[in-house]
Amino acid sequence: MLLYHRITDVDEADDPGGMVVPPELFREHMTALADWFDVVPARDVLGSHDRPTAAVTLDDGYLDNLEQAAPVLRELGIPATFFIVADAIAADPPEYWWDRLEHLLLEPGSGAERIRVAAGPRHLDLDLGTPLSSRAAYRELSAVLQRQGHDAAMQVLSTLEAARPRPPLCARHRRLSAEQVRALAEQDLFEVGSHTCTHSALAALSRRAGREELARSRQRLADLLGEAPDLLAYPYGSVGAVVRRNARDARSAGYRAAFANVAGPVEGASPFAVPRITVGRWSVAQLHAAVTAFRGPG
Repeated sequence: MLLYHRITDVDEADDPGGMVVPPELFREHMTALADWFDVVPARDVLGSHDRPTAAVTLDDGYLDNLEQAAPVLRELGIPATFFIVADAIAADPPEYWWDRLEHLLLEPGSGAERIRVAAGPRHLDLDLGTPLSSRAAYRELSAVLQRQGHDAAMQVLSTLEAARPRPPLCARHRRLSAEQVRALAEQDLFEVGSHTCTHSALAALSRRAGREELARSRQRLADLLGEAPDLLAYPYGSVGAVVRRNARDARSAGYRAAFANVAGPVEGASPFAVPRITVGRWSVAQLHAAVTAFRGPG
């Protein structure tokens, strides 16, 4: 199982989260993947297959998924599943917290160079005096916020935006609209799955709040698409961001399978903890090493 986020032309220096794969490199990846594997929809990857099998997923619903990734996938005949954050397709939603953080901490501007923020139970002193220290602050704060709920991230952003100029929305962080999500879902090669409502780490939420994220996102996408999605991608999907109760709640909410962001063999995996390989700006050789790491001889 492969996981991508953004497919666009952005310099590596402008990709602090390591989420971007350039379109031409994505094409190389997909061409090679089709040579190595039978590429099937994500819903079918756990089934029985005669040949080595792979599936492609894209998380978060950035607009470049439609503009850059979808044409390549259609041309090569490769199915894909797009996991959508339900609240992010509302009219004029704010950027994701990590994109806003990128503006606030890494772009030149005026404002405080040292800021103390409360991220849930953690208190961090951020040094924004130099580009190097700002990048270190971005990495540290991002790692902390990934383990927190949406409210903790909003609290941090409020503190930062009070101390530094509030950045405008930018084109590179645009997300899919509701109409564009529907258009993707209507294409035979593509499927839309749930990525919850607010992209919170489910493990950080109360049992009630986590269940609401799972049920409400599924219902909102059902209202949009005319059919409830039965695939879920856990936000962040790493150890500590999702726990066993979240898998049980996903099953209870009506999902058929749920995907994590931890590399591993799909064969024999629980349908509610399906491993995915998060792909970066890798050469084709690096991709091959990653996708064959868990295969046995022959």
